[in-house]
Amino acid sequence: MIVKPSTTFLTSDSNSVLVTDIQKILNSMTGNPSYPKAVALLLLVKAALDDFTTAQANASDGGKELNAIKAQKREALCAVVRTLALDVQEECHGDIAVLLSSGFPIQKPAHYPIGKLPTPGAPVLSLGDYSGELVGNTPPIYGAATYNWQLALASAPNVIVQEAETTATTVTFADLIPGQTYLLQVNAVGTAGTTDWSPPAALMVV
Repeated sequence: MIVKPSTTFLTSDSNSVLVTDIQKILNSMTGNPSYPKAVALLLLVKAALDDFTTAQANASDGGKELNAIKAQKREALCAVVRTLALDVQEECHGDIAVLLSSGFPIQKPAHYPIGKLPTPGAPVLSLGDYSGELVGNTPPIYGAATYNWQLALASAPNVIVQEAETTATTVTFADLIPGQTYLLQVNAVGTAGTTDWSPPAALMVV
């Protein structure tokens, strides 16, 4: 299956929305282990985005010359983002979840049939903002409508202490016991049913 990022937003977005969408891609791809070769391109995109943002601010009071510069900077920005999209297409290796992790939309997603979803990998656990909180994250699974989460004590892995259902790929559990280690698992629900539970991730609460 050929998986391609869509770049139609480069022509359809207003100037302000374009800045937001490209910044989302920069945030998603910076430090993303799926795209180790994109570092140099990301720096070019960041520089072009800064140039366009500056030109947009300079042209806010109008003026033919300044607006022409703004249009040139937008064109240059879109050109380097298209080059980045080609890199994403090559490096995602046909994996829709990896493509989505780049922040790019998928080209014509309705044309991809969705069957049985893959089982998620072990979620990533981190401490929350407050004592007794754990935050779980899982990479998005294309075709998933919801995600189920179950939390257990590491000392009693068969006893579920908290459960949650989300449409997002992140979840926060509160009122946990500091000093205890917890195990978190996640599954995904799509039109073809529910996946198996992921391998567990473990972390001690503080």
